Amino acid sequence: MKFKFISLLFLTLIIAQVSGQENNKGDKVTVLNFATFHLSKTTDANSSKVDINNPSVKRDVDKLVQKLVEFNPTIICVEVPKEVSEGTNEIYQKYKIDQTQTTNWSEEINSIAFEVGRLSEVNKIYGIDYKLGFDYPKLIRLAKESDSEYSQEFLEQNSKDLQKFNNLSLLEKFRIMNSETWRSDLLNFYNFLSTMHTEDSLEGVEIVADFYKRNLGIYSHFADIPKDPKDRILILLGGAHSAYLDLFLEHNPNINLVDPKEYVVE
Repeated sequence: MKFKFISLLFLTLIIAQVSGQENNKGDKVTVLNFATFHLSKTTDANSSKVDINNPSVKRDVDKLVQKLVEFNPTIICVEVPKEVSEGTNEIYQKYKIDQTQTTNWSEEINSIAFEVGRLSEVNKIYGIDYKLGFDYPKLIRLAKESDSEYSQEFLEQNSKDLQKFNNLSLLEKFRIMNSETWRSDLLNFYNFLSTMHTEDSLEGVEIVADFYKRNLGIYSHFADIPKDPKDRILILLGGAHSAYLDLFLEHNPNINLVDPKEYVVE
């Protein structure tokens, strides 16, 4: 009898645990962390310029917008500093009525975030960027001055990869940027830069640590957004920020992270 009681108790605990896990899964907020690149002005070290007024580019952007609308977002987060988020949102409210009302931020805010929001009837756009200095040119200079054969080969391959990427169509770029391989390569690139330094110094570590801090700041701003399990959050950030944010989001037990490949245009 004692053995049966213990077995029954053990079975009850297992069922309760499984039930709790199922309930917890239902309580998670669904997030699509979608990597983009700046469609207009940018201070990014590596960028890919496009002519947003080109009819072909406009058609591709529209295809991407329609695909992201399928996600049915209720909240959209963009690469705009948190301190000017309210001003950006005021322009978004005007944009929903008159599509000539746009921001001076990079064009993907207007053409993608605002338009997806309008079509999805999203109430508010949130700026979650955390601005922090990043001396990227110094890291590249140190890498180029390195006597390491590996460093020179790494930089040469990176330059070739970037040139190849810039020759892709807009939709192909988005497909590449939202792949696991691309994000892994980006993280490896910044890991490489963190090893660049002069004798008896750790410049690379200090500079990349600042970039990591910036991305942690973005994550913190995201965490501040009022949300509930019914929300579906679309995050649109530059490739490197998106890659780092993935690291933080995928380990958050309250987040159901959606595979961005499901929302690229094939």
